[in-house]
This record gives sequence, structure tokens and C-alpha cells, in this order.
Amino acid sequence: MARDKTAREREQCDTTVNRRSFLGAAGTGVAAALGVGTLANASDVANAADYRTVTVPAGGTKTFSVGSGETLENLLIDMTADGASAKIYAKGDGWTVRNVAFKGNHPGGHYLFTPAVSKGGTATVENLYMGDGQTAQTAKGGIWVNANAHYGTLNFRNVHIAHFIDNGLYGTGPGAQGHGGVVNVYDSYFNSNNIANIRVGSRDGRTCHVENCVVEGGTARPCGAGCSSPGSISSRGVWAWWGPVEVRDSDIGTSPARREQDNRAGDPEILSQNTRWGSDADTSRVPAGVPMTAEEAASGTSSADGGSGSDSTTSEPDDSDAPGTVLELVAGSNTSSVSYQFTVEGSVQKRMSPDDVASEGNDSVTDNGDGTVTVSGVAGNGYGDSYFVDGDVISMDLDESKWTIRYGGEEVGVSDLSLPNKLVIDGSNAPRLASDYTFEVSGTARKSAALGSVNDHDTISDGQISGRVIGGKDGFRFSGEITAFELDGPATVQVEDGS
Repeated sequence: MARDKTAREREQCDTTVNRRSFLGAAGTGVAAALGVGTLANASDVANAADYRTVTVPAGGTKTFSVGSGETLENLLIDMTADGASAKIYAKGDGWTVRNVAFKGNHPGGHYLFTPAVSKGGTATVENLYMGDGQTAQTAKGGIWVNANAHYGTLNFRNVHIAHFIDNGLYGTGPGAQGHGGVVNVYDSYFNSNNIANIRVGSRDGRTCHVENCVVEGGTARPCGAGCSSPGSISSRGVWAWWGPVEVRDSDIGTSPARREQDNRAGDPEILSQNTRWGSDADTSRVPAGVPMTAEEAASGTSSADGGSGSDSTTSEPDDSDAPGTVLELVAGSNTSSVSYQFTVEGSVQKRMSPDDVASEGNDSVTDNGDGTVTVSGVAGNGYGDSYFVDGDVISMDLDESKWTIRYGGEEVGVSDLSLPNKLVIDGSNAPRLASDYTFEVSGTARKSAALGSVNDHDTISDGQISGRVIGGKDGFRFSGEITAFELDGPATVQVEDGS
């Protein structure tokens, strides 16, 4: 994810004013940190060890905006004053909300968090605390994924959402609009959110994932006049409205509805794998990494140890039979919660066996529906993740200074691994005639079995590629530009610049 931009804060009072974000602001004065000396004072913003606190006055509302490539992190929003509340709006591609907490009861009337991701984009929400709930007999409340703007993939990790009135996480709106936006939830804890705790579902065959989550129930608060059924309580665990929702390695124990899927257009279906439902669920556990207080969330810590959980051994793939080449991403020993994302033209499977570089529940593999797969995850402190990659890596987004990348056992750089461009030499129009070719690139090149055949006539050395086709195709992935090219024969040539 891009980290060069930062999120913006707006204060909803008599005027709306842009400010700089809280990223890196700890330890500085209010005016220096925010760039505005007339809108804040010592009682409004207070420093903590590793995060900043914004105090909302009684009856007030603070609004924060996050755009493409921006990050809002290490922030505690104090709403403990009477009638105080806040809003976060996030929209675009590559944005991140991390280590953010809403402290205090929400008086209702609006959703605390409204996110959306643009088409083809991905965004991440991690270490979010919304555990102090909402006033009974009010409306709206928790998270509402923007039904009119979410087309991409939104990943939630280590979130804590409890006692909200109008859904904890409401993510089915984009499905109703036919936008095809995906919402995935990993390693998270929900407690007694009315209507539904986790409400997700996309369309056009895209699957939403709920993995290693716990939903506890029994103390939901009733809806108010703004709800469809004022005074009602129905705390569904996982509610699928559109398309398939895969629930894996989770404990979903809510009453009265343990799980539910609507019989409507879009073929809603809950695909349960290694998950315990209803009275069989272990709701005493909280997934490791989930913040249990606002202070834990803002500082990026957690006292949750994960508990026993479901027996996840049944869902681990058999590494010995997995196709593809092993890709390992290992975070530096001095890092904490650094993220990565890469896209493969082909397929990707998590590699679960090695302890220190095993992919886990908070790592996501998303089928984009166009022959590509996008993988994202987080690691730190010398640990990492690994995958079986069967295809070509066409893009990779990470801070290379914080990662060691190994592909097929060899250490590589992003420029060696991520080859966005295609070259195909096609001799199928002349099945009995040979075509010899040579070309040179300014970057790196690699044979691609997905684009054509791979045989001994094809060679790659120091950026120079040569080969022969007789009635077939040879395919290559490369970075940079083609600097020289020779073809002797009737074959046709296709070049696609994907950079």
C-alpha cells in the first residue's frame, strides 16, 4: 500500500477545515502536528506514548477523510462526552485505516465508519476498535460499506465491534447495486450487534470471506425509530444477501439466528468450512491480535491470545501436492505490521506448513474474476508468509527495504519478480514453417508457460531472449522496454505493455 500520503481530518462545527493527519505527529505540538493553530487546544488533542488522542466535545462530531493512497493510523477518538461522536469516510484505492479506536458510547444517527474501494482497487482496515457500543433505541451505528461507491476489495483484520444497533458490519449494499464489491473479514471479534454482526455478499460470482472470526451474542440492544422494525432484536451471526460467503475456521454463536442467507437474486450461499455454529461455537475465545480496549487498538497492541479456536488442521492444504513455485515474503526483524500486496495471472495457494513463514487467516487470496488473483497480508518482527504461485507475478506493492523476497528458494527483488509486460511469438498461422527470433529488453525477462510453450530452444541470458516456434506459441513476461528485436519467419508477434 502507498504510504506517501496521509489522511485528513475535518471538524464539523460552524465551518469545515482541512488538516494534516496524525501520522507521525506524536510528540509534537498541536499546531505543528495539525498545521492549524486556531482550531485545537490542549483539551482537544492530547498526546499518548505511541498514538494521538482527539477529544470530541459534548454534542459534537468529528469527521475524518481518507483518500486513495492515504493512511489514517495510531489514533484514539475520545467520544466519552455526552452526545459526542465521530465519522470516518474512506474512499478510493490503496488507502489504509490502522490502529484506530472509537472510545465511548455512540449516540446514533449516523454510521461511525463509511468505507468504499474503487474498481480494481484494494484497501485495508486493521486493528480497529468499536467495542463500546451505541445507545439503545437509536438508528444506524457501526460500519456501512458505501453501497454507491464500493467496487473493489475491502479487507478487515483484527476488528472489534460490539453492541451496535443497525448492524455491526453492513457490507451488502454494493451487492444490491450490482457493483460487485467484495468485503472480507479476518481474525475479528463481534459481540451482540443488532440485525447482523457480519453482513456481507457480492455479486457476479465473487466470493466474500469470513475467516477465523468469533461472533458472541445474547445482549443486543433494540433498534430505534430509524430502523425498519423499531424495538426489534435479531442479532444474526453471518448474513449473506448476495453471492457466496465462505465462513472458515470461525465460531459463530448468536441468537436467534446463527446463520442466514436470503433466497434472492445473486444466489446467496454460506459455504461453511471448519466452523462451529450456535451452541457448538466457542465464543469464549477472541482471535489473537484483536484489540480489547481503545488504547490497545490505537497503540497497535492486543491482550487477546486467540483461545483454542476451531481445529484448523482440516483446512490446511497438502503442500506436497500444491502446484506452482514457492514465493516467500519475510518481514525485517525490526518491523511491526508491515503490509504487502501482489497480483498473479494464474492461481495462488497459501503455504501453511513452515512455522515462521506460514500464511495465516489474516492473509487473503482474492480471485478477481479476470484470470488474475490478488494476494495481501501483514507480517513483522522477522516472520513472514509464503505461497504456491502457479502463474506469473504481474505486480507487487511493498516497501522493499522492509522485506526479504524469495522465489523458488532464491532471493529476488521486486523488479526481478514482477514482470508486467507480455511478449508472444505465434507461429500457429504456419504450422510447418519455423520462425527464429531474438529480442533484448532493458529489464528482466522470464518464460511464461501461461502464454506459450516452454522448451529447450528458448534461452534467456543477460536480457537477451532467443528461440524458435514451429506451429506453436512462445510466451515471455518482461519488465522495461524492448530495445532490439529480430524475427526470421512467418510468425506474428504480440506485445502488451502492462506497466
